[in-house]
Amino acid sequence: MGNVIAKNRKAYGYDYADLGSVVNYVTETLKVKVQQSIQYDNLPQYPNGYGFVVTRYWKDDSKSWSVFEAPVPIIVGDSAGKREQPFMQRYGSAETYARRYSLLTLFCLATSDDDGQLAGYQRGNPMNEELRKQVAALLAQGNVPAGRESEAIGNRIKMPVNYARLTDWQAQLFINSFKKNEEVKEAA
Repeated sequence: MGNVIAKNRKAYGYDYADLGSVVNYVTETLKVKVQQSIQYDNLPQYPNGYGFVVTRYWKDDSKSWSVFEAPVPIIVGDSAGKREQPFMQRYGSAETYARRYSLLTLFCLATSDDDGQLAGYQRGNPMNEELRKQVAALLAQGNVPAGRESEAIGNRIKMPVNYARLTDWQAQLFINSFKKNEEVKEAA
């Protein structure tokens, strides 16, 4: 497959193709000039969002730059987790990540990587078996239909989650919230 960019970096145990290699592939192999910018207005709002990276391009045989395309949100995660990072470092990582993915999206390029954690989000430890049993019991108690677990948990803890990839921390938030709600019901 000609549109796959080789991984050339390793950080925190993850191999990935960095922004420089993606830009180099686009400019040298595809022979396209690119320009990226951050837009803040007239775009959907995201929690922890700090604008969108958009990309435009100029092919050598073009008469002008394309319109801005491939918006990717700059979403800065918190610094909770394995390592503390100042906000500007997390913002810089998130912006670089968005710039890279805007280019990959615009030109339908692929790279095998898993560096999303470097953008500031910490996935945390996967939920252990004991927590999994507690969460499953609470979902059953709440009559949550199969296939709607992620939605039910996310609504309760006020964040999007994937039930299959729930972390210990997210599971504990759900359990605590459910128990607190039950205590309030009993007190009333």
